[in-house]
Amino acid sequence: MAVQLARHSGIRVLAVASGDDGVALARRLGADDAVDGRRDDVLAAAFEFAPGGLDAALVTVGGEVAERSLRAIRKSGRIAWPNGVLPAPVTSPGATLSHYDGDRSRTATDRLNAIIEASPFEVHLAQTFPLERAGDAHRALNDHYVGKLALRVG
Repeated sequence: MAVQLARHSGIRVLAVASGDDGVALARRLGADDAVDGRRDDVLAAAFEFAPGGLDAALVTVGGEVAERSLRAIRKSGRIAWPNGVLPAPVTSPGATLSHYDGDRSRTATDRLNAIIEASPFEVHLAQTFPLERAGDAHRALNDHYVGKLALRVG
């Protein structure tokens, strides 16, 4: 969803995904380029995408690859790191690092709904589980999947 929202705002996007299927999905959803974070050299890909360094990053997975990749962010750049993405960064990347919680306000929801209604927007569901199989859905979080896992209520 972040790729689609960024593209809606006119931002060039380098997506880091997992697996060939994740890379393909990121490109289909509008990423200008995409790399496999488990297989490719993300730092090299970032400097190829933006030779002077990236202006910003949204981090959705922590760890060594994420920290190494953040070296591609310009010193004047910004990094958004949602609270709950673990592990938290150990080293300072040099750019401004902002930790945040999602905005659940009515204003934010209305703004998102307006974007969804105004343009093609896709939420890719990898798998849907009935509510009584919530345990299976939780265990599936440990598997490789592309998109979102959802619970069906009712």
